[in-house]
Amino acid sequence: PPLECVCLVLSSPPCRMVTLSRAISLQLLVATLLLAVSVGPSAASVVRGLPLAGASTRSSPGSLLADAAASPLRSPFVLSDAGARLTQLGDAAGLHARAAGSKVGLVAKAAGSKVASALDLDKYPKLFAAGGLCASITHWVTVPIDVVKTRTQVNPGEFSGVSSGIQSIYKNEGFAGIMRGATPTTIGFLMQGSLKYGFYEFFKDSLSQRSLEKKAKADPKGKKAQAPQGLPVPQMMFAASCAEVLGTTALLPFEATRIRMVADPGFGTGMVDVMKKVVKAEGMKGLYTGLLPIMCKQIPFTITQFLVFETVATAAYSELSKRGYDTSGLKTGITLFSGVIAGTTASLVSQPGDTVLSVMNKSPGLSVAKAVKQLGPMGLFRGGSARMVHVSSYVIAQFLIYDSIKRACGIPVAGSQAVAKKTKK
Repeated sequence: PPLECVCLVLSSPPCRMVTLSRAISLQLLVATLLLAVSVGPSAASVVRGLPLAGASTRSSPGSLLADAAASPLRSPFVLSDAGARLTQLGDAAGLHARAAGSKVGLVAKAAGSKVASALDLDKYPKLFAAGGLCASITHWVTVPIDVVKTRTQVNPGEFSGVSSGIQSIYKNEGFAGIMRGATPTTIGFLMQGSLKYGFYEFFKDSLSQRSLEKKAKADPKGKKAQAPQGLPVPQMMFAASCAEVLGTTALLPFEATRIRMVADPGFGTGMVDVMKKVVKAEGMKGLYTGLLPIMCKQIPFTITQFLVFETVATAAYSELSKRGYDTSGLKTGITLFSGVIAGTTASLVSQPGDTVLSVMNKSPGLSVAKAVKQLGPMGLFRGGSARMVHVSSYVIAQFLIYDSIKRACGIPVAGSQAVAKKTKK
């Protein structure tokens, strides 16, 4: 019958070989595709050497069977196992990469937190605010003394003393007379005190941290570097100088306006009016008249103020703790004592520059050399007694307010570190 004939034909050896050859060719094609997907382009060179379907057209059925039996990719299931192993290796490599990345991230985070903890950045806004408040409040309160001092510098012999000067001005000009220049004084020293105190603390801490890092790098045994016992004097002077330059630059226009208002009461009716008239008559440089003398006055003043105060306070805390006194109840007294010495010393150091500045603002166009020649050696200290009272008063008050705010915010005050170190020992 026809069906039996078809079966006999299909069961003949040549037909079976052709069918098997086609099956093997299809098997190798599927294997090649799986290899390309699992291994990628790098396996192209291997795949090129494998017997594919195209080879069946040139080879006999027997050679196809032999090649198929000898091929390492005899079955798609074998290739699937290889692909699974490669996938597992890739997953393991990915896990290792992610673990290494997380370790790097932790190290970077730890390094960042170490840098941030080295300088407590949260405290500096408080220090800027404390400096601005203490400077503006104390200068506003001592405006009457400053008025007498300025009048004495520009009009020698007008008053016999501070108290008589205040009484005379109050009698002739009233309360407005003794508080003349209070507005530019308050605004100017709010800015100056904020920049001066805030940046001094920042520069000082930065230099101290830098010194600590250098010691840690230079330590050959790798021991933990200890914090420096105290910042060297040249670095303290550098920090104070930089902070004062910033503060004085902001203060100078207001200080020039104040001096013009006090030295010449008829020049204008208020701060804004005086500023407008100065700018109209002399340009913007009129507000920066006396830049050199005010820098010569303020930079030595600030260096002396901070250096003497911190030196005296540190010595006082150290000596009292050595003698067994509890310094926790003596903080205000130590600040007061240190402020008196710092204020008096700073006043004497900066007096010549202050006198030259007042004379130059009274006589626009007068140079520093001409002002010094006009005043003479003794004239440079004109009004020194009034200024000493004025400066000492506001320096003491500034440090009392400043240290009180620092203690309220949990920030160590100057000199208290000496007691903490002795306690640790």
